Amino acid sequence: MEASQQKNLVSQEFPFNLLITDIAEFPPHWHKEIEIIYVLEGVMDIGLNNRIYPMETGDILLVGMGDVHYFLTSPVRSNRIIVQFDLSMVEYVSPAFQDRRFKAPFIRKDPAAGEPDSFWPAPERMIHHLLEEQILALYTEYQKKSEGHKPAVMARLYDLVTIFLRYIPMEEISPLEKTKHLKKLDRLEQVFSYVEMNYTRPLTLREVSAVANFSVYHFTRFFKEITGMTFLQYLNSYRISKAVKHLAQTADSITEVAFKSGFDSIKTFNRVFKQLKGCSPTQYRKQLKSNF
Repeated sequence: MEASQQKNLVSQEFPFNLLITDIAEFPPHWHKEIEIIYVLEGVMDIGLNNRIYPMETGDILLVGMGDVHYFLTSPVRSNRIIVQFDLSMVEYVSPAFQDRRFKAPFIRKDPAAGEPDSFWPAPERMIHHLLEEQILALYTEYQKKSEGHKPAVMARLYDLVTIFLRYIPMEEISPLEKTKHLKKLDRLEQVFSYVEMNYTRPLTLREVSAVANFSVYHFTRFFKEITGMTFLQYLNSYRISKAVKHLAQTADSITEVAFKSGFDSIKTFNRVFKQLKGCSPTQYRKQLKSNF
């Protein structure tokens, strides 16, 4: 999936989605739905706005409306439950979230290294247990889809939102701050769209900065502030994601894959690929073939 605003994640009739995925990486994106990420097994790093959260089995991350988030590539496999829902499903409490954001979006299974208990309105371990219970109940209902699963899902969502309101620290977003954030997302969308159309050729910071109507200096700061990564890190990650598709879906040589993905040097392509995927392009293709 391309980096951008994600739209129509859920259906209008029942605006809820749940999936289990082991996708190793996912580019920066945002959406209007609330998202809950629960690590079933393994470890992974998730970027949320301008912070990186190292997550382990059982950890939970809450993603608010308009939060830019992404999965960082890891050679270690991980499985996670992702819950997405539109606040229209819980319309009676929806206004409470319209101008607020999660102040503490990361809830650890083992809170030893987390925020002190004085930061939370209740012990973090208890809060984690409450959230985990509802996430796993949602998973069971959605997988089985037994008679009455939709009202059961609604009930669990109300329980989750109640936990948010009672136990998850939140902070107000002023109308001015909200407007500024939306403008930043719009500029980011322009950059992502430009990269999508031009990634196969050399791209300079000056050129991309002009797309966002920034100087190079201000664009560099803007991009890092919003995504938590540099533009070059993003561009390399995007190009490697394209290379992975070429390796899986074509018989192109490694050299052809490199140039089609926007790299003008085989040496650079091999170095960046190994850095992000944990192996060389040739090894990656062999692994793909061995899985069939």
